[in-house]
Amino acid sequence: MLSPLQQAVDLIQKNNNILIVLPENLNGDSLGSSLALATALKNLNKKVELVSQDLVPDKLNFLAGRENLKNKISSWRDFIISVDTSKNKISRLRYEKENNVLKIFLASEQKMEERDIKLESGSFFYDLIISIDSPDLESLGGIFEDNTELFFNKPVLNIDHKASNEYFGEANLVEPTAAACAEIVAGLIEKLGSALIDAPSATALLAGLIAKTHSFQNSKTTPQALNLASLLIAKGAEQEKIIQNLYKTIPLNRLKLWGRLLSRVDFDRQNDIVWLWAAPEDFISTQTSPRELPFIMEEIDNLFPQIGLIFILWTDEAETIWALGRARQPELLQKISLELNGSLKNEKLLLKLIETDIESAKKKIFSTINYL
Repeated sequence: MLSPLQQAVDLIQKNNNILIVLPENLNGDSLGSSLALATALKNLNKKVELVSQDLVPDKLNFLAGRENLKNKISSWRDFIISVDTSKNKISRLRYEKENNVLKIFLASEQKMEERDIKLESGSFFYDLIISIDSPDLESLGGIFEDNTELFFNKPVLNIDHKASNEYFGEANLVEPTAAACAEIVAGLIEKLGSALIDAPSATALLAGLIAKTHSFQNSKTTPQALNLASLLIAKGAEQEKIIQNLYKTIPLNRLKLWGRLLSRVDFDRQNDIVWLWAAPEDFISTQTSPRELPFIMEEIDNLFPQIGLIFILWTDEAETIWALGRARQPELLQKISLELNGSLKNEKLLLKLIETDIESAKKKIFSTINYL
């Protein structure tokens, strides 16, 4: 039986039109890994398209090739209009565009009936889909939701390092012991060809490693990650440029929101839980929105690397209470999600709660955890 790595190599070698898809809430690891892989595949004369629902975060704009990232799949199949010409010879064809309507004119000596014309779907343009840093298809957001037929008709190579991955691909290159997807992708590129990692690709992969391990300071750091970092620097990776962009260009308004949340952090040492609360005025005064909270969750996770559970609660404009959670044990989040009808994406749990105040919401979540 072939190893997952060899299965991945075989899929890539026998397919030429490749779509690389990334999850919502782009980070340095998902983007850096995908850019390096896309470059390697293009050097193997593959046609590659890179797609994510999200735009590239400002702090990652230094990565070479990020301008090729699209936020939607442009065209993944043809649609064919077929005309039966056995009795109706077509002497002329023309078309016009009028008020967002395309009109096709066919000239024939015989009367043409509706039964002589049909619309059918053509073949899919892409041969292979590669998913990077996505524990499940739903974490791709609109990229999956708007193109489900494509995902169910073409093989998927699933590359990830999360233990919560659902192994949804035809081939699953999932390594929970890896520090980052960058570590897995580097091994895959090396297997495809030892000379395929150039200086820009090395920088992209090192950015992924540094982002995911918080500059090699958290528990995700492994000896293998450190050895890979050394190899990438030898290949021309620009470490100082990466640090400069990742950690010195965080938007000021996000830092202000982060500071306000930390000012009211509730650290439950006995139960190993960190609670934070964002008030409506926090978003107003910092000119931010709840969309910033997943990024802040990442920073808080790095600040408390050994904490079992982290929850950020907030109230929206309709006074509905929401909670964003993260856990050291992803299976615990899955259980909480089932009990409280939440949704899981990118190892984060989103809950919409029926409680009317923050304290009641905290008690509801806490009682659910104790029940489990």
